[in-house]
Amino acid sequence: MHENGQRIGEMLAEAVQGLARTAEPRADAAVQGSGEAAGGQVRAVAGQDGRLHELHLNPRVMRMASENLAQEILLAVNAALDDLRAGVPGLEAAELTDPQELAKTLGGVHADVMRRMDEFADGVELVVRRLEER
Repeated sequence: MHENGQRIGEMLAEAVQGLARTAEPRADAAVQGSGEAAGGQVRAVAGQDGRLHELHLNPRVMRMASENLAQEILLAVNAALDDLRAGVPGLEAAELTDPQELAKTLGGVHADVMRRMDEFADGVELVVRRLEER
């Protein structure tokens, strides 16, 4: 591989590795959001991975009609997700991107860029050799 292409490849690889590390849960920065509904009888906790981690139902809510209970659960979960987003500055409601999927995509882009850089460098070398032969 050529020196310039190798450096670009190293930079892309470092970026992909850094992104993959952000996808790993960090114990020291347990970001979570919580929400409740039905007067506190339905409580939800969303974790830093954007998934629901806890759902607490007071036994009394089991007397509610199923449609009403479902609505209260939705309210609590959405409140927990909103609270989670509020705890991460700059994170908009539609921006919960899976870092692992993004890292996988960037890994594919990295491989494609490296292949194309090699093809380009080989083409340049061929042109230089032909010019030198003249």
